[in-house]
Amino acid sequence: MDNETAGKMRGMIRRATLKNIKDEGQAQTASVEVAEGVWRDDVEILQPYGFASHVPEDGALAVVLAVGSDEGDIVVLPVANPSKRLGKLGAGDVGLYNQHNDRMIINDDGTIELQAGESLSVKIGGVTFVVSAEGVDITGGHVKHNGKNIGDTHVHGGVIAGGDDTAVPSN
Repeated sequence: MDNETAGKMRGMIRRATLKNIKDEGQAQTASVEVAEGVWRDDVEILQPYGFASHVPEDGALAVVLAVGSDEGDIVVLPVANPSKRLGKLGAGDVGLYNQHNDRMIINDDGTIELQAGESLSVKIGGVTFVVSAEGVDITGGHVKHNGKNIGDTHVHGGVIAGGDDTAVPSN
């Protein structure tokens, strides 16, 4: 391979530092340092379908690809931030995480672990289920156990004044 061809190939793929990451439209973009002191603005960051992230800028690194060897048409491959990496996953485990150590780990053994610094919120239709340090809060819908309503609208039969127990919930 001659030197000119080798130089072009080396220029097609390079490691780059990112800054000014923007996530405002259909494509996430960043300013990319393509050579020492040479920056390109508004370069598209490619992301896998079904997954999106906005990487903290400190230490954000990526592989930059010049499409068709055209330095005017560059894209950023998925971004890494080594200082924030989750790490220590077992073989077959998959992790989703952020810079504050909130995470979801889908383990190879079929278990899923969630860790959130503040709360975990699940929303389905008009029902919201929130787990936080204060406890569990369910808004909307009904709370049932073995088909019986145990929420704020349930009723009991056999209510007698005094210290007797009530019957089980009747609805």
